[in-house]
Amino acid sequence: MSEQLSYAGCPGWTPAGDDTQDGVVGQVFVTHRRALVGLAMRILGCPCRAEDVVQDAYIKLCDARSTCPVRHPASYVMQVVRNLALDGYRRQQIENRVFTVEDEAIDMPDRGASPEAQATARQMIGGMLDRLKTLPERTRTVFEMYYFQDCTQREIAQSLGVSTTLVNFMMQDARQALTPWISGTCEDTA
Repeated sequence: MSEQLSYAGCPGWTPAGDDTQDGVVGQVFVTHRRALVGLAMRILGCPCRAEDVVQDAYIKLCDARSTCPVRHPASYVMQVVRNLALDGYRRQQIENRVFTVEDEAIDMPDRGASPEAQATARQMIGGMLDRLKTLPERTRTVFEMYYFQDCTQREIAQSLGVSTTLVNFMMQDARQALTPWISGTCEDTA
């Protein structure tokens, strides 16, 4: 009676003594359980997931009773377990690629959140703005249009009525003047 209870979800699938197709496939699960779990384990690398795959295979075969006779039930069940294990392995690989990136971001410390980092950043930006004020008006305008207004060099040149080569040189001058703040080597950030 206890054996029939373990197969209660699939009437007609009895572990032994039934010569029907369902009984033979059910008997394969009972007699070859260790080999089925071992097959899934070699693919998945986890005994718990291997057990789940074997159970899934049993349920799948229980639900999809074939009208075609199975000539080699043990091979058929092994193939179903193998296919389900490979599907599980592929799914796990995709999940590892997708969710590992998110998990790594969770563990990263937030460096910008400390009050010291915020104060240092404010001082650096203040120093850069002060240095920008010392640049010639046109050079400062080119820098602001390019970095703050997202204008292209060609648009800036048309707006100011100069060549793109001159715009390029003015941007280089501005970057060179701000290099100590950009590289973090400026000591007078106060």
